[in-house]
Amino acid sequence: MAVRVRELEKIRLRKGVLIQGLPGIGLVGKIAVDYIVRELKPRRVAELYADTLYLYGGNVGVIVDEKGVLELPRYYFYLYAQEDRDVVFVTSPVQPVSWGQYEVANHVLDYFQMNGGVEVVSVCGTTMGEEPGVYFAVARGTSPEELLRRGYKASPGGVITGACGLLPALAALRGMKAYVLMGYTSRLEPDPEAAKAIVSALCDIYGFKISLEDLDKMIEEIKKREAEQLKTMKEAKERGQPPFYV
Repeated sequence: MAVRVRELEKIRLRKGVLIQGLPGIGLVGKIAVDYIVRELKPRRVAELYADTLYLYGGNVGVIVDEKGVLELPRYYFYLYAQEDRDVVFVTSPVQPVSWGQYEVANHVLDYFQMNGGVEVVSVCGTTMGEEPGVYFAVARGTSPEELLRRGYKASPGGVITGACGLLPALAALRGMKAYVLMGYTSRLEPDPEAAKAIVSALCDIYGFKISLEDLDKMIEEIKKREAEQLKTMKEAKERGQPPFYV
């Protein structure tokens, strides 16, 4: 199969922007884009299949949905029409394995560019930085001035692994405006607080009108659960129980 883009409908973009959020550090990018897709309810216009889209942990397999239906791992493309431009959101439950990243990214860009795409944004989490907030890295040829003016911080350096950094870097080679937005996180587990910072940034830059109420609820639930766990561990320690009995 290699890589195949299945178009569910023909599209033609006006000043097309692509915003990609895939699994990564703290699931920051995926949570952010999935949340925006849920709130804006854009229509699905395409899917990408590849034999390098493995399940979490590097296993080959399929996903079984809540109705018991088999689903191949895939990328989903959603189209949201604004007054002056069209936005394509790309999300997936998986990323390509390392040796498939370039091929998949180039197929994403082929589909996007041939339909009128001009700007590419990837969102993800980062552990690089000194404090919570949104950091950015721009591809060559893209000015950082607008992002600085809006109060976002330039990345202090390092690397961005996987599709988050690769897609905008390859987009720049095609002459497109391209950059990465990263939510600072110190968590290995899902971090909706960092994702909320990314959602807020995308709303600020692209004018999306959505409520953050459900993200706030998710953040509070995690904080409550962590507080209960710490309390339980503290009580166990006071009783002289080892942590694994908690």
